[in-house]
Amino acid sequence: MNINLIGIGLGNPNLLTKAAYTAISNSNIIIGAKRIVESIKSDFSDKTYFTEYNTEKILDIIKSNTSSEIAVVFSGDISLFSGSSKLFERLKAFKNCKINTFPGISSLSYLCAKTNTDVAKVKILSFHGKDELLYHNIDSNEYTFIITSKGEGAKEICRKLISFGFFDLDVTIGENLSYENERITTAKPNEFLDMDISDLNCMIIYNPDSEKSISFGLPDEVFIRDKVPITKSEVRAVILSKLDINADSICYDIGAGSGSVSIEMAGLAYEGKVYAVEKNPVAVELIKKNIHNFNAENIELIFAKAPEGLEHILEADKIFIGGSGGELNAVMDIIFASQKHPTIVISAITLETVAQISDILKKAKEYGYDTEVTAINVSKSKEVGPYNMMIAQNMVFIAKLW
Repeated sequence: MNINLIGIGLGNPNLLTKAAYTAISNSNIIIGAKRIVESIKSDFSDKTYFTEYNTEKILDIIKSNTSSEIAVVFSGDISLFSGSSKLFERLKAFKNCKINTFPGISSLSYLCAKTNTDVAKVKILSFHGKDELLYHNIDSNEYTFIITSKGEGAKEICRKLISFGFFDLDVTIGENLSYENERITTAKPNEFLDMDISDLNCMIIYNPDSEKSISFGLPDEVFIRDKVPITKSEVRAVILSKLDINADSICYDIGAGSGSVSIEMAGLAYEGKVYAVEKNPVAVELIKKNIHNFNAENIELIFAKAPEGLEHILEADKIFIGGSGGELNAVMDIIFASQKHPTIVISAITLETVAQISDILKKAKEYGYDTEVTAINVSKSKEVGPYNMMIAQNMVFIAKLW
């Protein structure tokens, strides 16, 4: 049985590749979503058509027509946000089934070509049926390509850009690409708010001032802190270095204080998630303000005293404990139950907590963890008249389990 998975491109039949045209010609049955099927029907009128996009229902149609050569057609390219991937995996279980794949022209490559944008420089996001983290992606990438969710979805992204302070960036929206009513518009975010935008659209956001690298150990002064203790910049940098956070990490900051570690976690895990757990109501309000100021969309603030508020701890791969309200052992018992074997960093400034950590490290060995402890002494200069005096901060012990 031959199954042809075909990307037909943007919808204009003139952009169908020759290989895809031949594969459709050789197929008896064509399956695809309504818009896609209708775009090719006039050129292949002798075929049997099924209008369907649900993977399970497509599989049922295939099972009922095992003696036929079948083409399943998808919009754009089958390698870019396509239902083809899921169908391909399911088809591998079929006996005597040959799966043939045919790429198409994607909205990404088409719009980049039209705007003379190098695809290699583009970060790709999709807001079509899913939620993405917008701020950090745009802040750190020169070009961001987005598949939006209808015309109103494109406007909502423009509203977010304005709220983030990105009101001066150039946004290019491509509508009805490849069709006769194609329109490509480059303007500032606010200029799109009163436009009628087609539901069939995608966009490229250009940020010439994008950050070329992500750093950590931000100055303490950039955080709203009031009288709530803050993990100092130099100590924070060591903690984050020990955690070794990835872009898609799921992080926990237990005893988040004013949220300085949570904020920096969010910047590093810009495609992931950060859970900030804090029991002090004053600190919780400060975290809210810092989340707003840093546009940290991927932080979920949890007002609770650990071990409460740890509902997602078993999903985490990076965990920092800066304060546990005397419940450090109870928190560690929950973490040790995780199958993900997360990287854990614990900070301590009192000897009592250091003693607890010593026992925890012994227990960690039983669970297969490697461990280390680092002691940090930081002194910073302060002007005293015509002189600079070194002022010592509290000594901090940092334990890492991995």
